[in-house]
Amino acid sequence: MTTISPVLLVGAGRLARHLQHWNTLIKTPLSLRQWDRSQSPDLLQHHLENVSTVWLAISDNAIIPFYENYLATKNLTAVHFSGALNDSRLLSAHPLMSFPQELLPNEVYPKIHFSISGFTDLQMALPNFENNYTVLPAEQKAFYHALCVLAGNFPQMIWSEVSAQMHHLQLPDAAVDLYIQQITNNYLRLKEQALTGPLVRRDHETISRNLHALHEQPKLQHIYETFRKEFTK
Repeated sequence: MTTISPVLLVGAGRLARHLQHWNTLIKTPLSLRQWDRSQSPDLLQHHLENVSTVWLAISDNAIIPFYENYLATKNLTAVHFSGALNDSRLLSAHPLMSFPQELLPNEVYPKIHFSISGFTDLQMALPNFENNYTVLPAEQKAFYHALCVLAGNFPQMIWSEVSAQMHHLQLPDAAVDLYIQQITNNYLRLKEQALTGPLVRRDHETISRNLHALHEQPKLQHIYETFRKEFTK
């Protein structure tokens, strides 16, 4: 049986907490050391002398400075988890998941898909992790990350704006939440066939009335008009 050297996890934020918990769920958990900026640089150097892999669960703009300051001259495998960053000196393993402050249900973690760049086998970056993965060409990373941002943030921004206006109309939050939950479930089950409403029907009269009704909400009106232009061509 091959012995795997300890892994150093750098960071103490949201992703780091998920990775620590995730590691406890795999069949053969790794020996995981942890370091963050609240700890001494001497401890970091001690850890680096006793590991072969470093996971950088830190903000995107901190990854390269950390690598250059502490790892560039060492014979270590450096792994980052950014969907946007591309640097040939590091392995990139981006989990296609939105990680909240609280931990996810245990059964979710083994289902999370990774997009990897700079290498071809997830085991090189996350030993003993059995998650599925896709090898993503480095030149496609920017496009991939833009898609993640679109899917992972834009609907929520619209829902937040709409929910606030529904609240002003005195509709209960639970009713709006149920609506959003159902349309999400419909999409996951039916994909494009789940779409309904005047844009799909090309009901231009209703669309015009909707746009007029939003005249006191220029942000929502602009969003609606942009979608109309793009999706009723």
